[in-house]
Amino acid sequence: MVVIVILVYAVVVLFDPYGLLKQGMKREFWVCSALCLVSFGIAFALSMKWSIPSPSPLIVNLIKKLF
Repeated sequence: MVVIVILVYAVVVLFDPYGLLKQGMKREFWVCSALCLVSFGIAFALSMKWSIPSPSPLIVNLIKKLF
């Protein structure tokens, strides 16, 4: 499963951000690269069957503090 995740992300990284950089959209390229890195980290952790804490209690507490 880990190999599949790495191969899929390799293909995505080769095609998706490269077009932005080629068009001269540097800011969008860096945002896309950062989001892709975060997404890869989560996908890799899930494929390794690591426990990922849920952010929902933090979000619920933040919303309660706002209202």
